[in-house]
Amino acid sequence: MGSGKAKGAKELEVKDELQVEFVLSAGIVKDCELSLPYVIQLSNDKWNLFLAWQGFEETLIGFLKEGEDVREGIEVNAYDKGGHEFQMMLKKWVKDSNQFYVLNRGWFGFYNQHSLQQHDLIALPVFRHAITDILSLLVTFTRIR
Repeated sequence: MGSGKAKGAKELEVKDELQVEFVLSAGIVKDCELSLPYVIQLSNDKWNLFLAWQGFEETLIGFLKEGEDVREGIEVNAYDKGGHEFQMMLKKWVKDSNQFYVLNRGWFGFYNQHSLQQHDLIALPVFRHAITDILSLLVTFTRIR
């Protein structure tokens, strides 16, 4: 499985470059500011995408605006490689001494529409929408077999 992950990560990197180029050329990324992608392997939870607090917070922090409280939840838009928009909720959850972010309220629809599977590799660059200024994510993925 180790070599499969390396191959999958490399494929994702190439796909991401093409998909990021598409999103930038479509003019939806405010000031062409797009974070480096946060990469995660999918679990068996189709309803929630759990994101490690430390890794994802580094990606997210520069894009939050004053008054946006991820503990209360922030409505975000996720875009697939075709530019289709999916409305979701991003929340920071704290349980005991564990902290993590979760994408839900719309993640299930994205998951099903794209026939995602457990262990698929997901990359999430973060940006602000050029017109609406809504916190947004580009969701790219590749299969890990």
